[in-house]
Amino acid sequence: MPFGNTHNKWKLNYSAEEEFPDLSKHNNHMAKALTLDIYKRLRDKETPSGFTLDDVIQTGVDNP
Repeated sequence: MPFGNTHNKWKLNYSAEEEFPDLSKHNNHMAKALTLDIYKRLRDKETPSGFTLDDVIQTGVDNP
C-alpha cells in the first residue's frame, strides 16, 4: 500500500458514534448527505490503495 493509513484502522477501536464528525455548523453537500447510518456502514471499508471514508470526507469536515 503506498499510503498506509494505519491511523484509520486505529480509529476503529472507537464506536462510530464517537468518531462521527460534528457537522451541525457545516453548509456543504457532504454534511447534508452523510448520516450516522451511512458512516457506520462505510467507515471500515478501504479502497485497494488504502483510502477510507475518513480520508474521503476530510476536506468536507475541514471546510464547513
